[in-house]
Amino acid sequence: MAELTDETLKPKHYALAPKTGYVYVAPVDTPAPVTFPFEPDGKDIAFSYKEGGTAKTAAWKSIGNTSLENGIEMAVEGDDPETLGTWQVPALEVTSPPKSYSMTMNLADISVETLKLYYGAGDSAVTKGQFVIPNTPTTTDKALYIIGTDGKHVVAWYYPSVRIIGADSITLDPSALTEVPVRASIVKGRAYVELEGEDNEVKQGTAKDGLGRVFPKTRITAEDDGASSAPVLLKDAT
Repeated sequence: MAELTDETLKPKHYALAPKTGYVYVAPVDTPAPVTFPFEPDGKDIAFSYKEGGTAKTAAWKSIGNTSLENGIEMAVEGDDPETLGTWQVPALEVTSPPKSYSMTMNLADISVETLKLYYGAGDSAVTKGQFVIPNTPTTTDKALYIIGTDGKHVVAWYYPSVRIIGADSITLDPSALTEVPVRASIVKGRAYVELEGEDNEVKQGTAKDGLGRVFPKTRITAEDDGASSAPVLLKDAT
């Protein structure tokens, strides 16, 4: 097996057609999964870490099935840059208008957890296994982690804080799986924190605020001479 370096995980190109992918949610500002790259399987992800000497558990829960026909759509909203000038210099400056980011996900499970995200309700809306639609919906605040793979490579997006609510109508179509569309609006959170040591202790002074973090396409395992090898996990220290 080749020595595990960034170069051994570098793909031949950066285009990706994700055959499968998974979406996870966790409490706001939960650190991203501690290992990357890894081969996703849809199972919940949990790991322990320490912050300020306090032991904590990061619990990423799979959101379940999502639409095959309607993929995750990432959107940006805001004004276009505008060229400003003077009589003497027509193109003197270009503005940088603010942008907001969101994504639409079409969930395919009709579960209590899915309904809470769509209708904007908490645990109090669940009574004896049934879901009570609230009179006044409110967004659900979560951290969000999305990972896609073509079998040999992975790419991931991590958002420390999003606000989720229903995005469009639910259609009951006999010829297709029912989809529950939700929109996640991205807001500022703790986009990066470095974990170190066997206890995954938060390294002081490494926290950075931001809207999120992207893990570019990389190989799941190091490229070698063709011999088969088990997936190798890297601790997230980007």
